[in-house]
Amino acid sequence: MILAVAATQMELSPFLAVMGDSGGRWKSLVSGLGPVETAVRLGRFLFENSTQIQGVIQFGVGGAYIQPDPVNQVPILAACLANREVLGDLGIALQDDIDYFPQELGGRVEFSLDNTLLKRSRKVFDNNNVTCFSGTFITVNSVSGTARRGEILRRQWDGLCENMEGASAARLCNELNIPLVELRVISNLVEDRNVENWQLQEGCARAAELAALLVKELI
Repeated sequence: MILAVAATQMELSPFLAVMGDSGGRWKSLVSGLGPVETAVRLGRFLFENSTQIQGVIQFGVGGAYIQPDPVNQVPILAACLANREVLGDLGIALQDDIDYFPQELGGRVEFSLDNTLLKRSRKVFDNNNVTCFSGTFITVNSVSGTARRGEILRRQWDGLCENMEGASAARLCNELNIPLVELRVISNLVEDRNVENWQLQEGCARAAELAALLVKELI
């Protein structure tokens, strides 16, 4: 069984409009906004149903970091798949850097995602002529409201985009040995905050459409 996870009802509702009610081969879950709610809600669901879940598709919107080379810039409403997830702000925030806690203190910040499920998802998109970017996703507790903070995180990890839940889901799925793929559609650039440039509703709809495509092809 595949579990489709979104942080908010805004992201999940258009997915359910395409897929209908959960069936015997897939289920859905609203994990809540941020890494803590995701850990609690998704963790409880997976611990109660881990023997039934063969894979998790986490989807929603994200903010794309501004790349030094415009050729590599991920545009708004583009689809992105995570190669790895990073807890971007678990440490000491300095003026131009973040000093991460030692791993022996519980400061692990990098999490791998299942490569087999990632390859299958890429193939689904290729077969359906969906352009998809891949790279490092950075999970933050507070979204970056300035271009400067976004650049610090991008430079630290060669980040593609940021979100608020992915690393939490990756940590849980690693712990339970459940494959995870994370899909984000870009709703905005990580710049000095200007919501007039955002395409949040359109991003939610596109992410839901692509997540439904993955679920249909992977179940």
